[in-house]
Amino acid sequence: MPYGTHAAAALGGAAAVLVVLALSGVFKHSDPVPPLPPPPDPVTTPPAAYDWTAHPDPEFPLPPYACYLQDVLIVLDPGHGGRSDRPNWKRGPTGLEEAVVNLRVAQFLREFLTEVGAQVVMTREDDVYLDPDIAVDNRKRIELANRLKADLFVSIHHNGDDAPDANYTTVFYHGGPDDSPASRCAARFLLSGINDALRLTQHLPCAMLSDRALFKTGLLVLREARVPAVLVEASFHSNPEEEDRLRDPLYNRREAYGYFLGLARWAHAGLPRVHLVDPPPGKPCTGKAVTLKLDDGLSGRGGWGHDAVKIALDSLRVRVNQTLVTCRPDLKKGTLQVPLPRKLKAGPLRVAVDFENVFGQHVLHPELVLEYAGR
Repeated sequence: MPYGTHAAAALGGAAAVLVVLALSGVFKHSDPVPPLPPPPDPVTTPPAAYDWTAHPDPEFPLPPYACYLQDVLIVLDPGHGGRSDRPNWKRGPTGLEEAVVNLRVAQFLREFLTEVGAQVVMTREDDVYLDPDIAVDNRKRIELANRLKADLFVSIHHNGDDAPDANYTTVFYHGGPDDSPASRCAARFLLSGINDALRLTQHLPCAMLSDRALFKTGLLVLREARVPAVLVEASFHSNPEEEDRLRDPLYNRREAYGYFLGLARWAHAGLPRVHLVDPPPGKPCTGKAVTLKLDDGLSGRGGWGHDAVKIALDSLRVRVNQTLVTCRPDLKKGTLQVPLPRKLKAGPLRVAVDFENVFGQHVLHPELVLEYAGR
């Protein structure tokens, strides 16, 4: 029999078998799938009908105002690392290591930050520690930020608790509210960004806390900081449902995007600085006063109203060797002349200047150290 005849016969036989099976009830037509309900009308649906925990589509656009992060130096510290041999140490209920999640979030965050021109330094790039001694390990992390005179040190963590239901975000700064106002400013924006990204259901009445709420002397990585510094506990790896989410790289990237949005808003609000004018940097002081340039972090951008005063004058605080002194800035020139005490001895001279800009942002590096050679 020719090939075509064989093929036709085979097809015919197969069709006959299908008819028999259908008649016998082996194959049945399934009921039609009901159509999906239409999405809620965003114009008329009441806000309470939406689920806060439902994450938006996984898209991570760079907001235009993130451009103000360009050249800002940020040290990212993925907490812990290098201690995976310790059983049940910093792990979720089924063994997820906090250190692994911290690093993954930091790597995603670095990607966002470098895309907009920020300078990013990581305290670790792998599952390692900087020293086998935990205290020394932490000290080396913050020493790196101090040595670089970073604009911000961000220690990235996830919390743990004996209560498995706990799951909320906390951002810590060191000491009292006046110890590092610039740290509090960054903490506020980071908390807002992470809340937007993770959409957790639990929120503390005040989620921006002093590290003394944890320990009497605070946290070493914040206590020994000489730059703005915060430690973030974004969520709880000890919560079983959150542990499952933290395994997902997409969820980790959402979290990193929350950090990024917070940092972009922080930079957009201006990062005030003070600069030494007289004596010039590197030169000893021999006069009766020190002249500083006040930078509110906003006026130099130009634009509408750029020539208006953007410093809250009643917020200005000036100290010489820890002693509060009174002086007023020249707002037209944007300078401040700080008088020096008459009986000042030769040696190191510490001049600290802090103020708020119109967004409430404080000076990143308020203290200047120079050499006083006498008059």
